[in-house]
Amino acid sequence: MMKGNNNIINTITFHRATASDAQLLADNRILFALELSGVQPEGDIEALRTQLATYFKQATRDNSCISYIAKCNDEIAGIGSVHIRDMPANFKNPSGKWGYIMNMYTLPEYRRKGVCRGILNALVECATGYGVTGFELHATIEGEMVYKQEGFIEHKEPTYRKFTTG
Repeated sequence: MMKGNNNIINTITFHRATASDAQLLADNRILFALELSGVQPEGDIEALRTQLATYFKQATRDNSCISYIAKCNDEIAGIGSVHIRDMPANFKNPSGKWGYIMNMYTLPEYRRKGVCRGILNALVECATGYGVTGFELHATIEGEMVYKQEGFIEHKEPTYRKFTTG
């Protein structure tokens, strides 16, 4: 599974984020967004940073979003979150509780070392403890393999979106 330094996974720790980690989660979510979207105006980045920090501070307190942080020798290796929402139940998800996996971001130097898998498994285990029986996510091409290996299947259902301003 791992190439190069085989001892690195032994030094990675995973812990559940608290409200005091909100800024760290926001900063790493921005790194992820910039990697996906490219350069953005500094004003937009700062507005997003403020919104994200506020969101994570509140969501970690009310358990509507559970986040995990992976560290290697006190350095951030990755983050991930699951946003929990209640929806009407269906036959596949009888509790109606959905966990939307998001913010899965591993810093480049820690990729392909088990960080994503460790965070993903911690999120699923924790959210299951809150009654979540259905999980979904959007994956980058780079992340698809780990999600498939962990039992996620591609769901071919059209997604439509509309964005409004203000």
